Amino acid sequence: MKRISSKKKKRREEMIPENCPYFEKCNAPICPLDPNKEISVWYPDEEICRNREFRDMDLIITQKKISRINRRHEVQGFFTFNMLNRPLIAKRGISGLNEDLSIEDIAKSEKTWIKKHRGMSKESRLKMSERMKKVRKTERGIENVH
Repeated sequence: MKRISSKKKKRREEMIPENCPYFEKCNAPICPLDPNKEISVWYPDEEICRNREFRDMDLIITQKKISRINRRHEVQGFFTFNMLNRPLIAKRGISGLNEDLSIEDIAKSEKTWIKKHRGMSKESRLKMSERMKKVRKTERGIENVH
């Protein structure tokens, strides 16, 4: 993951949705600049923010993962901002919340969903990545011997 420079971070904080270069053309239901984004929901077939300044946000990364899965396997339900704005391991079979839930049940179901779909911390991802690199290197060495 890239680190966000303080200059970029400050520029993000000063931005409002109307100042975004994509504001007129964008149909993303969850805008990183929207002050009410915490109460927004997103369906896997809906648009994702195209502003490159936000491409490194967990929200956008997770939406892209789920959207990619949705191309081949229909992903059911909707996702809230809190469900998306975290490092998440997205696999085939992932589903959001049921559209028929009442408002009271959505909050409860959201918490349950988040507990069930734990993500990995950056440190854990790096450790796993390093382990996999070693495994691949070892496997290549074995294959080259034969």
